[in-house]
Amino acid sequence: MAEIIRAHDDDWSLVREIRLRSLSTDPAAFGQSWEKESTYEDSVWEQRVQDAAWFLALEDDQPVAVVAARHEQDSPANERELQAMWVTPNSRHSGIAGKLAEAVFAWAGEDGADTVTLYVGPDNEGARALYEALGFSDTGDRWEIIEDDPDGAWLKMARGV
Repeated sequence: MAEIIRAHDDDWSLVREIRLRSLSTDPAAFGQSWEKESTYEDSVWEQRVQDAAWFLALEDDQPVAVVAARHEQDSPANERELQAMWVTPNSRHSGIAGKLAEAVFAWAGEDGADTVTLYVGPDNEGARALYEALGFSDTGDRWEIIEDDPDGAWLKMARGV
């Protein structure tokens, strides 16, 4: 049974480990690349853990899943954004993603939010189905990661805390 923890400043190396594994295993699921993030200095990872609420699922003290949440500067004060959700292939369909999401919802509520949002790639049907099962719905908003590529735009989803 996985233990869900909030990453503290000194857990940055666990965050780095699982984040890089997510980027190498499922590169199309994220807006960043392993090639870029693997070059980050330790201080960048330390800062990333300080700048967001990172939650890890641990099995035998090893990370098997990760999610981050934060308030984006250009977002309304009542919104927090769920980011970088990933579960190792061997741990999928075990309820871990739901437990991570619940940790984000609790944190968001404690942080003064009433809404959690996220963006999901247009071809990531598995993630979209998961998020719908967790109560998220399509807001109709889109984020064009590549300018002038509406077919590649990521969907914004939201749900209440």
